[in-house]
Amino acid sequence: MNGSYTPKSCYKATFQGSIPSASWKLIWKSWAPPRARFFHWLAHQDRCWTSDRLARRGLQHHDPCLLCCQDPEMMDQLLLRCPFSRQVWQDVITWLRLPCTPPSHESFLLAWWHSAKQIIPQPMFKGFASMALLTPWMIRKHRNSCVFEGTQPSANDLVARIKDEASLWTKAGAAGLHVTIPQTWDVH
Repeated sequence: MNGSYTPKSCYKATFQGSIPSASWKLIWKSWAPPRARFFHWLAHQDRCWTSDRLARRGLQHHDPCLLCCQDPEMMDQLLLRCPFSRQVWQDVITWLRLPCTPPSHESFLLAWWHSAKQIIPQPMFKGFASMALLTPWMIRKHRNSCVFEGTQPSANDLVARIKDEASLWTKAGAAGLHVTIPQTWDVH
């Protein structure tokens, strides 16, 4: 740069010092309602109010995960490592007949998405990306229902709601999701 102003130099200056995020493509380029994408952006930035974040700020919290009552609640634990969440992931992946495994105990959503992306057939990839956003978002909503409404955790109920929501996302125009969802699923 020679020190003169150009629109390009202004644009580059806007991002100077920023840290690039590898998750932007999954979050912002996949089809999902804005609120679901925003949740994932917050989760990736560790900005969601889980027990560990509340504890760091000295606020009242419950220590164990309300879904499994085993481990301390943290975002990656809640969405991926919790036995309850792993069961939900397994049921959703089985329902979709995807050739991948649920996220492992060691993985983060983005790492799992990148590895699973390598084995998902190309026609199913856009739908898979939408489901990779839908499932954690619905797990979080179920957790919030347990916290604020006293709902009892139920993997079967949650998977049924995920199926219903996936059908609604398809009707709303979720790119590629109609290819991924089994045609035998009865939309109410």
